[in-house]
Amino acid sequence: MNVVLGNIVSLMGCTVMVLIGLIKNKDRYIVMQTLQFGLNALSHFLLGGYGGTVASLVSVVRNIIIAKWKCTTGIKIALIAVQAAFTISTITLNPITWIPIIAAGMFTWYIDTKDVMWFKWVIIITLIMWAVYDIYHHNYVSIWFSTFTVITNGISMVKIHKERKEAKEKLPA
Repeated sequence: MNVVLGNIVSLMGCTVMVLIGLIKNKDRYIVMQTLQFGLNALSHFLLGGYGGTVASLVSVVRNIIIAKWKCTTGIKIALIAVQAAFTISTITLNPITWIPIIAAGMFTWYIDTKDVMWFKWVIIITLIMWAVYDIYHHNYVSIWFSTFTVITNGISMVKIHKERKEAKEKLPA
């Protein structure tokens, strides 16, 4: 029952995830991603992926902080440390358990990058990490949607590159 319910909740979160992959504005991306992380946390919990639950909830807090304040190096370190400490103290660690810690930590570290292309690369890398975690926890919906999101982010990156190239070509020589 939890596998079915967990995958239904995952479907809702993943639908949001794919759609936000087409957003080119990072601020809007962060707001929508907060909704996605809330749904992901519930899905991971239902599927027994408590490391993923912790990572998703810390990511919700991170996104709220970022939406209201500047994300300083100190805040980033604190968020990564809280996530790691909470995960380590509440669940049995194994190599799979470290994936959400590393993926969310990487995303947190680079979240304030000014280069949208680099930001999208970080998204792609962390989604591949999450796909490995989801395979282990039978989050079938999320595996497929992570793949789709990597594709939509790739499409968005091609569009951004094309727009940058066209803008550069319009500059006087």
